[in-house]
Amino acid sequence: MQLTKIVLKNSGVYRDKVEFDLTTTDEKPVILIGGTNGAGKTTLFESILLGFYGQSYFDKKTTRKTYEKFLSNKIHRFLGTATSADSTSIIIDFNFYHNGAISKYSVDRTWHNDDGRIIETLKIRKDGTRLDSVEESQWQSFIEELIPKGVAKLFFFDGEKIVKMAEDESQEIEIKSSFDSLLGLDIVEQLRSDLQVQVMRNMNDDSN
Repeated sequence: MQLTKIVLKNSGVYRDKVEFDLTTTDEKPVILIGGTNGAGKTTLFESILLGFYGQSYFDKKTTRKTYEKFLSNKIHRFLGTATSADSTSIIIDFNFYHNGAISKYSVDRTWHNDDGRIIETLKIRKDGTRLDSVEESQWQSFIEELIPKGVAKLFFFDGEKIVKMAEDESQEIEIKSSFDSLLGLDIVEQLRSDLQVQVMRNMNDDSN
């Protein structure tokens, strides 16, 4: 999978419509996103996961009420006022590679504030047309099969979260070991283990 564009509208610190062009070339295959604290880096990365997974982005125990409260705080509040936008949306365009073929997908998730109740709408397009090959009621499941949440969490994050997850002993062992491998920490641990074994062998040889 390759992200090509992210569009946020009245999401968090982003007012109105903001587009992020994530297309790359062979000469420039990497995109770096930087900014000061509060500039919206975390909002951007969080929006990708929220756009893909909606309520299922959170723990299974998260209630609809808690989810709606979270969303209401994510709708952009106009600076200097107590007024918020009526709705917020996240659009994610990406290419998906399978068996040598490329499919272009667009996931559009919108939340509308209806007198305090958050109404969510999900739209999916494939190669420019509505995804009619899958029942609309199964669209969320389709996304989660196409891009499993466990995999997504390894790729959509900010630098501060990498450090926190690498240091947090309570993280799931699969995710933590994946981060250790990505950061090269597994090599350090293996070296430490090998050195301990070698030291023990030398001590045994000396005692004999």
